[in-house]
Amino acid sequence: MTTRLGSSSGEVALRALRRIAPSLSRGFAKKVKGGKASQSAGGMKGVQPDLQPWLPLILKPQKQAKPTFTKEELQDAERRAKEYSRQKSYQNLAWRRDMETKFRLRNEAFAALPEVLQHPANEPDLEPFPLTRRIPTDYPPAAWPL
Repeated sequence: MTTRLGSSSGEVALRALRRIAPSLSRGFAKKVKGGKASQSAGGMKGVQPDLQPWLPLILKPQKQAKPTFTKEELQDAERRAKEYSRQKSYQNLAWRRDMETKFRLRNEAFAALPEVLQHPANEPDLEPFPLTRRIPTDYPPAAWPL
């Protein structure tokens, strides 16, 4: 829709808004005169001056030289890694044997029960703990007779 002056209603509303609240309208960036010589921040446009010393630490991690190891150090590291792996394997084997023994003993205990009690013994107990449950401690609580 155009008005009498030939401009659209959107343009009229935009001009009215600019007259009412000039701070609400967005202006375009001005061209910096002087080229690269006037940029004192070194390409950090729009950054507060007190934050500029920290930006290189955040933006670009410094490349560190790769450590070089001698043949003896590499062989020692390999030996220690193999020993660690071997010990963890033994530890895992001992844990699996322990769990297997516990499962076997549990199943033997269930089998030793009378037929009437075997089915209820296999069902999980999902009853919540009582709210007034007392936890055993070395000393009685301050308010002992509850």
